[in-house]
Amino acid sequence: MRKYFIMTFGCAMNQADSEKVNMILLQSGFMRSATIEQADLVIFNTCSVRQKGEDKVFGMIEEIKKINAENKKKGIAHEIKIGITGCMVRRTGLGEKYLTDYKRDRNKSKKINLLKDSSEIFNNDDKLFPRTKGFLDFTLRIEDIKFLPLMLTQIYGESIGNDYKFDDYLKSKQLRENPSSATIIIQTGCDNYCTFCIVPYTRGSENSRPIEEIVQEAKEAVKAGAKEITLVGQNVNSYGKQFVDKKHWNEEKSKWNDGLGKSPFRQLLEELDKIEGLDRIRFTSSNPHDMTQDILDAHFDLKSTCNYLHFALQSGNNKVLKKMNRRHKYEDFKKIVDYLRSRDPKFSISTDIIVGFSGETDEMFADTVKAFDECEFDFAYNARYSVRTGTIASKMFPDDITDRQKAERWHILNDKLLESILKRNQKMLGTIEEVLVSGQKDEYFFGRTRNFKEVYFTVPEGKEVKIGDLSKVKLTELDRYVIKGSLVE
Repeated sequence: MRKYFIMTFGCAMNQADSEKVNMILLQSGFMRSATIEQADLVIFNTCSVRQKGEDKVFGMIEEIKKINAENKKKGIAHEIKIGITGCMVRRTGLGEKYLTDYKRDRNKSKKINLLKDSSEIFNNDDKLFPRTKGFLDFTLRIEDIKFLPLMLTQIYGESIGNDYKFDDYLKSKQLRENPSSATIIIQTGCDNYCTFCIVPYTRGSENSRPIEEIVQEAKEAVKAGAKEITLVGQNVNSYGKQFVDKKHWNEEKSKWNDGLGKSPFRQLLEELDKIEGLDRIRFTSSNPHDMTQDILDAHFDLKSTCNYLHFALQSGNNKVLKKMNRRHKYEDFKKIVDYLRSRDPKFSISTDIIVGFSGETDEMFADTVKAFDECEFDFAYNARYSVRTGTIASKMFPDDITDRQKAERWHILNDKLLESILKRNQKMLGTIEEVLVSGQKDEYFFGRTRNFKEVYFTVPEGKEVKIGDLSKVKLTELDRYVIKGSLVE
């Protein structure tokens, strides 16, 4: 039986996509491998948000090439096949060695180009093929996932799986690593075109799944043991905009117009909230500019929603935000934070920040530092700006902040973040919180509270705790980014 290994880079969407690939490979007769070296097939599920991620993929392909060369030298009949999926891929196709008399069409890899039918897999148009110098066996747009078994059939020269049973990308089932926590893709693509971001060019236009389809998948996940569901998409706030009258969506401002009534996303949350046995609903990612009041209120109105929200600020300076083509001002973001914390002082907020964007002065960066003081983030994903080829910023703005300045600003924000985390976590001490157990390390079990605090706790002798339990834990001490405690007897 052939073995496969999937390496996943990037966001929750990519993690969920890898679960889909896992399911198809297992149903096609493959077995999972613990290491790359033992695998017959290695698939890289890639992220294009930062150049560093792409460079790592090419570096690992070089390592596999060395393994294959060494095996051949030793007379070992074991050649690792290599596939790339995720955001780096523009067009699904096969390596040149699997094609006959095909002339590469470079124009078809300049933008996303999905296959119309299975006959179109016989191409090597994607720019990744020449970049890997003939060592790449296939590329796969994740939306073309139903063609994966057919592509493997061509690569291995024998029938593998049945490509007709896997339907389309958004309907494909996932193999979940943790049965108590399920990630469900509700929407893909992005229409916002932030100047620094490659996602609209790698994921395409926004496309949402029907509510009934998502609810059915959620019910199946709960029946299989899930107590928590995380809804993921590039921009969940605008979920379902193709299902409503166009007059309700402002295309220019990329937000809902007044008079919409309940937003489609709020309607989805309400339907999921009716599922018996579902304890927690989370969602990511969100943007401030199209956040509706009914989504904010859903955190408090519905029994399953959690007191936690991740939404991206990116900068505390309005001039930088405008240059990024972000459609909010800092004041808009702060208003949302203040509202949520006024309803629940323990409400957790996390965000994304970029330091060193083109033209960011010391004074502009100081506004971001001020935002950390004012918002008291429970967590933040701080990144140093790096130019992504193909983005609007790469064509219009110079990368004029030195690496040293970016590093200094990044360290300042990380120090500020730790201060904020300790201050926020201090408020949790002495409370008893319900923790959804996700693992065990040494003498500690660990998991998350409803407001997404990571908790490590001990269990008294004679008491039993297992992964997937909802355990009541008394929080007693801080340990940098996590809180420690003990099981309440």
